[in-house]
Amino acid sequence: MSATSCELPGTGLAAPSAQHVRERLLYGMRDVPFPPGAVPLHPVLLPRSVYEELHTAAARVLQVLVKVAHGLGGDRAERLAALGVDPAECPLFTSDEAWEWRYAAAIARPDAFVTPDGIQLIEYNAGGGVGAVVQTQLLADAWVDDVYADRSLFAHRPFQARADMFEAMCAREGTARAVVLQGSVADLVRGVSSTRYFDVEVDHLRSRGFDAAFFEPEDLVEGVLGPTGELRYPVGLRHFTVQEWTELGVDWTPVGEVLEAGCQLVSSETSSLLFNKKLLGIASEGHPSMTPEERRLVDRYVPWTRVTGDREVVHRGRRWPLEDLLLERQEEFLLKGATGMKGEQVTMGRDTDRATWRAEVRRAVQRQDCVAQQRVESVRRPMTTQGADGEVYTTQVAPVLGPVVIGGAPAGCLARYFADGQDGVISVERHGAAQNVAVAA
Repeated sequence: MSATSCELPGTGLAAPSAQHVRERLLYGMRDVPFPPGAVPLHPVLLPRSVYEELHTAAARVLQVLVKVAHGLGGDRAERLAALGVDPAECPLFTSDEAWEWRYAAAIARPDAFVTPDGIQLIEYNAGGGVGAVVQTQLLADAWVDDVYADRSLFAHRPFQARADMFEAMCAREGTARAVVLQGSVADLVRGVSSTRYFDVEVDHLRSRGFDAAFFEPEDLVEGVLGPTGELRYPVGLRHFTVQEWTELGVDWTPVGEVLEAGCQLVSSETSSLLFNKKLLGIASEGHPSMTPEERRLVDRYVPWTRVTGDREVVHRGRRWPLEDLLLERQEEFLLKGATGMKGEQVTMGRDTDRATWRAEVRRAVQRQDCVAQQRVESVRRPMTTQGADGEVYTTQVAPVLGPVVIGGAPAGCLARYFADGQDGVISVERHGAAQNVAVAA
């Protein structure tokens, strides 16, 4: 394949030149975090039925997780204790429990594989920790509306879903249609210093008739309350986690001030329960609050996942001490920290030497702060890429897909993979994975 032409793998459709695709894509992704080296020359292509099932499964399992999380205890303290969460790690709770639960699942994105046996949702990201929503929008815009505008591709869009969610929220809560984006350029990566990451969604919200603005933390209180202290923006969109801002030295206390003043920040802090991987383990094992139909749903879409501890489990009809199972069948499992992000706190048995795996299993069993999960593998798909040197190459990649769910609605699908065809723990920031979107073809 020459450096001046490429094709959409598996479609038989001719594509524009590689240089044209690269220029258009990088223009669409300008001034937002995006891996700068190897550039994909097309999106991940899925049959429409698979694309829609990803979103439907993500939304349905999310509903079950909300139900299970609520059933972990009679109040907030009991629910946090059931997951082993220190309340100090969740400082932005409001006193309105009903409101907290209404918007706990406002924004979520599972990590998913399309395996030979169907869709598998391997973990959930929820709340302020849901990254790359803006990139999902911009990549879909670039592929569907620009580069391949004549190819009849389809993608749900997160900005539309978020604006729809805010319309419903403002109507339900009786607030003005005014939304503030709360984030920081300091939290963006790869040397990005522009506010375009936030500005593009502000522009979209304004096009839908909202009063919308973005403020850095140091300007947040004045921007939201104004000189008179009157609440100018009753609804907020959270683009951060307290953990990451603390690590970066970004002061998050102004967020607490605007919350106290009445700004309704979504997703609510209760989303931290949905983000905790122990919740997925509890649902996978089966919780008393779940109906038989919900158990079947989780069995279908979630790989075998268990909270670690010194206990027995049932795996494929056989009862095991969990530690013995993980040691005897090392290559079949991985360990994940309950609150790890971006590929952190993941140990894959297949890629770990025996002594290290034994030590990690022992630690996880003793500390009970992880989940053990059956390893599943993605169906490989052809991906054509232009390297930084201009070379065009096609490899079979194993994408991790991220169907975004906003306000219960489908909102686009992130895709990450290693462009050279490797598999393993996928992370754009930590492991250099490529970033793309999946679309329906």
